[in-house]
Amino acid sequence: MSKEKVIKKIPIEEVIEYFRSEGMELSKEEAELIMEFLYNLTLMVIKKYFDIDQK
Repeated sequence: MSKEKVIKKIPIEEVIEYFRSEGMELSKEEAELIMEFLYNLTLMVIKKYFDIDQK
């Protein structure tokens, strides 16, 4: 019995501000692509290592 994995989305404005504070300027589209990749990667890791139905 597996629950659907849901990850809280970080507002794009916060993502842009974080990267700006680290010295990188991103457009809204670039920040959205980065976050989409990171969300997908996170879900894959959770499924692979923490989903008890997979074992």
